Amino acid sequence: MSSQKSLFLDTATQIARHWHSPPTHDEISEQLSGCRLFCSRYVKCQYKATLLDSLIKLHNLRLRSADLFEAIQKATEGRYFEEAGGKLTAGVLARIVDIAYWISRQYETFDEQVGRLRDLIEDGWEVLFEDSLELPLIDETGCVYAEGDPVKGESGAYRPMRISCTKDKPPECRIQHFWEDHRIQLETLAKMKIEVIKATPKDTVELESVKENAQAIADRISPSGKRCTSTLSDAIICIEATHCPEPAAVHSINRKHFSPLGEILGIECRP
Repeated sequence: MSSQKSLFLDTATQIARHWHSPPTHDEISEQLSGCRLFCSRYVKCQYKATLLDSLIKLHNLRLRSADLFEAIQKATEGRYFEEAGGKLTAGVLARIVDIAYWISRQYETFDEQVGRLRDLIEDGWEVLFEDSLELPLIDETGCVYAEGDPVKGESGAYRPMRISCTKDKPPECRIQHFWEDHRIQLETLAKMKIEVIKATPKDTVELESVKENAQAIADRISPSGKRCTSTLSDAIICIEATHCPEPAAVHSINRKHFSPLGEILGIECRP
């Protein structure tokens, strides 16, 4: 039997393994080295929505900036949000800084930098997502979140991605069936006793929200919308990891999100 470890990568790890700045990038690369890496269509949809939003905003700002550093400076000022293609939250800004760091190290000229950003927006993001992964992807949800291609306007800037929940496309979405098939895990989340969870750190407020929304789904309220894309996203990823062809631990850099859920669901989470 092979001693090679298997890991199921969550959205944050998938983005961080290519785009986080050192030393986080190097640490993650070391943790994943030599492992069989699995992921899912659900994570891919989350990844696409998250990464393309940042890539598009950096691209649009770079189009009208002298260099990447000016583009980053603009990203911190509200008056440039329209130019970027939407509001830049703290999380988006941090991701833009990381992406700009790697782009600036490999490409010097305006044409090179803008060209690479366009390549990433069009289809390069998917190549990076699947890098070193075992294929085909796990698919328990039939997720179509952030479906569709980026649209470039006449000015050369990209329009904001239309990111919508799968509740608008019920024939493809299987999240209702997902929770029906995983009723035991759903009820475990709905009945969890947060005070007895030993994993640290743990976000009590977040866990209360998970518990409340799991109970809502158990009571036959729709699992679509934010329950799928946000509130119960980490729980869905944990459960999907159990569908790998061999035992796999969930790898996430968001330890406080995953460790408590892993303890409740009996799923190993790293690091």
